[in-house]
Amino acid sequence: MSLKRNAFLHGATLLLLGGACQPGATGAEPPLVATLPTRVRQPVALAFGDQGTRLFVANRRSGSLSVVDASTMAVVAEFDVGRGLADVAPLPDHHHLLVVDQAADTLLLLKDRDGSIRVVDRIEVGPDPVSLSVSIDGMTCVVASRWSRRLTVVEISKGSEHPTLTLVRTLELPFSPRRMIRLGEGSRLVVADAFGGKLAVVDLERGAIESVRSLPAHNIGGLALSPDGRSLLVAHQVLNPLSMSRFEDVHWGSMLSNPLRVLRVDRLLASGTDSELLRGSRLLRLGDVGNAAGDPAAVAFDRLGNYVVALAGVGEVAIGAGTGEPLHRLAVGRRPTAIALDPQRTKAYVADTADDVIAVVSLGAAERIGTIRLGPRPEPSRADRGESLFFDARLSHDGWMSCQSCHTDGHTTGSKIDTLGDGSFGAPKQIPSLLGVGSTPPWTWLGGVDRLEVQVRKSIETTMQGRRPSDEQVEDLAAYLRTLASPPATLALVSPVDPAVERGRALFVARECAACHAPPHYTTTECYDVGLIDEVGNHMFNPPSLRGIGVRAPLLHDGRAKTLSDVFATHHHPHDAQFSLQEVADLVAFLKTL
Repeated sequence: MSLKRNAFLHGATLLLLGGACQPGATGAEPPLVATLPTRVRQPVALAFGDQGTRLFVANRRSGSLSVVDASTMAVVAEFDVGRGLADVAPLPDHHHLLVVDQAADTLLLLKDRDGSIRVVDRIEVGPDPVSLSVSIDGMTCVVASRWSRRLTVVEISKGSEHPTLTLVRTLELPFSPRRMIRLGEGSRLVVADAFGGKLAVVDLERGAIESVRSLPAHNIGGLALSPDGRSLLVAHQVLNPLSMSRFEDVHWGSMLSNPLRVLRVDRLLASGTDSELLRGSRLLRLGDVGNAAGDPAAVAFDRLGNYVVALAGVGEVAIGAGTGEPLHRLAVGRRPTAIALDPQRTKAYVADTADDVIAVVSLGAAERIGTIRLGPRPEPSRADRGESLFFDARLSHDGWMSCQSCHTDGHTTGSKIDTLGDGSFGAPKQIPSLLGVGSTPPWTWLGGVDRLEVQVRKSIETTMQGRRPSDEQVEDLAAYLRTLASPPATLALVSPVDPAVERGRALFVARECAACHAPPHYTTTECYDVGLIDEVGNHMFNPPSLRGIGVRAPLLHDGRAKTLSDVFATHHHPHDAQFSLQEVADLVAFLKTL
């Protein structure tokens, strides 16, 4: 550490010793770590401040904000501002930052002055906030919350000492959001599905959702507006519902591919069908046979109009000019998820989430020119190693897919896939959520696997067509999966309990639903004939856990029920059961509390 940087840290430490409060308390000065501690950080978001002289890094695991000097490419400070950060954005005044604290369901306003960062205001937002978007004038911002399926619009007002945050409105979405992008200087905001392929256009001025379109896509990892504002670039994956997880289908990229979709903004804003939107679009393939590009994530445009995309599953960055042009691909670190370009848009700073590293890439030379280590890391636990493997597409043949590709954030993409998970091809099944999977044996839709490690190995070898994993890799992955908690109850997230819940609970008991779905996990270890049959004649099914059922769709083994209501009103589950409309509404209300 240089003498100059030591002085910077010393001055900030004196402020801390002069009367710091608890980390994250409003008006408190979060601890500045003069000697960077040994811990896992997991950088997930990047933003430049001070006209490009400093880079702010939001760390999810540690809840800290790292500050990087762009000229020296070194960390000069780290502040513990929250519990688990998801996004960061500077305000135009160059003295304030907004940070999303996902673990605390809070939007934080930070004051950045004289080498000191402190929390000066905070506001609760929709549970599970994952991203934010700030208006060009810095007067409003929007926070997207994943599990609560909500947008929170916040006004940023000028104050005598610092800006203040005020809730303007909330908007409910028909899907779980993650990525967002504003279309130019207008009031339109595009919001992307966290798991599936939906895109919503929101008019922030009117507080209304104008349209919701569905792309043949899932796992939307990045959005970028072209320099002329006429095209929207969408990084995502495509799962072919007609393919099987045979070696040939994986090898040729016909089962799962990793493209960029170029959408025309005028068609996205116009009224029309999904087909009409796709008719004016282009698809750019990011990988090919022998050199796939699993899990494309953040995307941006450089000063020449070339796109820059992080290939999170294979630890690379790709730079391309368009259809038919060769891609320049270069290695960075493990699981690159976020990109920030310098003000000149000639360098890309890439957050390698699994390494706690920021890779610096020269876009003109297409080469890595620097490595910024955010701090010392402890020896990884078994679950930590498993988490890195979960997001690593190099476990699969040629790097086409990772576990994340089908089980986004450990959940499900809502797609159907034909694998050997149940012992044969010919009967595609709905991809199950892995949230809470450690508590719900046996596994697969037919309940044929009673050890999680066996299922992990089978998925790598027969679905991903990867090489035989080591016993240690299998055990590490299983350890990570056992840390995944069930998603929160949707009704508890978005609305107060109403009398329908108690009526639904009583109906659940009266209809003996607990015979297959017994609390506390709302599943059992046996398989049952519930009046369903798949394409190859299987009729005994393993009941999935009902925990978090409100954020899973479609439902049943083959996804025939598009909504939770359809399970009872349309498909009369189980065994041609009959329910009145009121009973269906009551059951759904109760199930959304699980």
